[in-house]
Amino acid sequence: MIDSVPPVPDSLHLQFARGWLALGDVAEAEAELGRIRKEYRGCSDVLEMRFQVLSRLGRHPEALKVAERQVKGFPDEFRGHMNRGNALFWLDRAQEACEAVEAVMGDHPKVAAFPYNLACYCMKLGRVDDAIRWLERSMKVGQRDGVIQHALVDPDLKGLWDYLRAL
Repeated sequence: MIDSVPPVPDSLHLQFARGWLALGDVAEAEAELGRIRKEYRGCSDVLEMRFQVLSRLGRHPEALKVAERQVKGFPDEFRGHMNRGNALFWLDRAQEACEAVEAVMGDHPKVAAFPYNLACYCMKLGRVDDAIRWLERSMKVGQRDGVIQHALVDPDLKGLWDYLRAL
């Protein structure tokens, strides 16, 4: 089984990649990830950072491949499943994103991001009633006010802003 975090010095490259990404220098973050030895590139945290970098770069087909590796290598972790759903959504495959997330969210009932993301996916599909239902579920699982605040600036949920303001 591959560890979640690689040993030193690779863990330092992972930390540096996180730092560069936080500073907004995605190219440097990607460069740091490239310095991680091949045998540790399959670690859960390395895959997660690679997904984040690729998604920031708009390289969604590659991000989907990384998410698939996450799901296959770490099926019990929610991050890979969430990433797969998001990558599918970004690739205009919202129905597949819904199906992928709905299939696993029962295994992660306390992850408010799953129903929140489903609300976004449903909006893209024009299923407003389903989007509201998922968003309400996200508010029950997560922090209601935080979910509302986040949703009120999320362009994927723009069609629900009036509804949210009325809550």
